[in-house]
Amino acid sequence: MKIKIKFIYLIIFAIFINKLYSYEIIRDPIFEDYFDNLSKELKINKSNVFLTKNDSANAFVINNNIYFTTGLLRIVKNEDTLKAIYLHEYAHLIKNHFLSKKFNIQENSNKNTIYNLFSVGLAVFTGNTSIGLGTSVTLNSNLIDEISKHSINYEIEADNFMINQIKKNKINTSELISFLENTDNKNNYFRTHPKTSDRISNLRGFDYNKTINSKMFEWIKSKYSNDSKIETFNIFFKNLNKGFFNQNEVLNGINKTLIKYEAFKKGFIVDDLDNNFQYLLNINDNSFLKIEYINYLLENNLNNKYYIIDDLKFNKDIMKEYFYNYIYGKYYQKIGDLNLSYFYFCQFYKGINSNNKADFFCKKYDIKDIPVLDKSYALFK
Repeated sequence: MKIKIKFIYLIIFAIFINKLYSYEIIRDPIFEDYFDNLSKELKINKSNVFLTKNDSANAFVINNNIYFTTGLLRIVKNEDTLKAIYLHEYAHLIKNHFLSKKFNIQENSNKNTIYNLFSVGLAVFTGNTSIGLGTSVTLNSNLIDEISKHSINYEIEADNFMINQIKKNKINTSELISFLENTDNKNNYFRTHPKTSDRISNLRGFDYNKTINSKMFEWIKSKYSNDSKIETFNIFFKNLNKGFFNQNEVLNGINKTLIKYEAFKKGFIVDDLDNNFQYLLNINDNSFLKIEYINYLLENNLNNKYYIIDDLKFNKDIMKEYFYNYIYGKYYQKIGDLNLSYFYFCQFYKGINSNNKADFFCKKYDIKDIPVLDKSYALFK
């Protein structure tokens, strides 16, 4: 079947509801690991996929990252739909559409704030009390709208890639058609994209059977929308939000370690959490999860496990995490190596432009006393 030129811009098929003014980035190792596994299933390269808290149904690419909103998770009922959206965004990523768009905006805009958006890939984190910081990163919604407006040519490229993947993976498109049929085509956001009728026409060319949603898809959907097809998942997360947790909770298809992790994230005291954390890390290699585990060891003074912190210190994935310098400043403070503690806190606070705190820590150590390897990775001397 010949690929038609105009197909579908998948991330804009959704109805935008109660638009908020920002997109708060959520770090969820379970959500991120789900997309790692999805990449393997679809036989595409692993991508950085993050979740943002926003009621609008949206997905977009910034730098080398793909972002999905919680609003999108709420309206998607079928896992096939999420796969298709992911493939469309993945196409934008591998074809460098964001970089092209970035240059165009920079050439035509005098807004200094746009540069903050472009650098946000270095600052992906959440306001998680278990980390010990109450901060969060939010993306300006107006800038997200601007980034999301790809040209027709970009959409054609992304659509061509995605339609091949839909055929290859036999992805059901019935829910996409339903969304598009209810889309307001007069919305300014849609005017730079192919016509809705053309997209629907292309989608009707596929008639693959619906696949059964995976347990992890239902788990994540329940967590962020409480609208899973598996009611026991909905009840579990409702109870967590009400302050109830059963240590012996058993849920079909969900590892007990995941159950305890979700309870821990909600502030519950969980039995044998250290071993549960280690087991979870065996099945989930997420770098933010490792940062959380390091912080757990420090907060609970489990110094018999501090060798793990040393072993992970120069792990390339952990070093990309926003909290990396902060967590190692905290670690060296715990073990009494103040020179290295001040050095890492200096790196962290300079990196987030917190000048007063940066000045305080950066003046309290001598760079000559910092090991060569630590210095070699430093952004600020």
